[in-house]
Amino acid sequence: MPALPLMLFVAVLARRPSSRTLLSGAQFTELAVNTHRQRAHGSLALDLRSDSQQTLNQWLKANSPFPLALPVSPARPGEERPYRLEGARLIPVGSNTAAYIAYRMQSGPVGLMVTPTLVAVPSGGIQVDFKKVSFHYATIREYKVVTWSVHGLTYALVSQEGKGTQHSCMVCHSAMGDRDLSETPAPLGAERNPVEPMLQ
Repeated sequence: MPALPLMLFVAVLARRPSSRTLLSGAQFTELAVNTHRQRAHGSLALDLRSDSQQTLNQWLKANSPFPLALPVSPARPGEERPYRLEGARLIPVGSNTAAYIAYRMQSGPVGLMVTPTLVAVPSGGIQVDFKKVSFHYATIREYKVVTWSVHGLTYALVSQEGKGTQHSCMVCHSAMGDRDLSETPAPLGAERNPVEPMLQ
């Protein structure tokens, strides 16, 4: 009879939900939009308020449960970047966590949400494929969302830009020499891929 309690214990363990919650592309996009909308309407406080990329990366290293460091590059002499970092907040996703990073552009607030691919995967929308990554473009209410996964992390970039512009991509790419994406169409065309330097 001692085997019976052991079998019951194993059965209970087998029925316990996994500690990791895998979100669909639609769920992750909706989460990113809802979080950004709260921030844009002033109802979401930031855990960190800073315009320093170095300070942000130090804070993420100390507080994020998953490794995340965004590219850092000092502005060129006389350069005025089209965005300003405002800060960040950690967002619970079930038993997991996502990082929401807030930026401000002339066109309005821009949000970048990041979580491990074990938590969420991008899908749906208009898909644009490149060698190492696929981008998914969607419009949720008045927000434009671009989602992708690379190096074990899933990203969602949320803005209220027009469909024909890609200014918000500068929050990631100004540190990589892609200084002007103003004329880059969205979705990105196959002729030029300003995201490729980040993936190499």
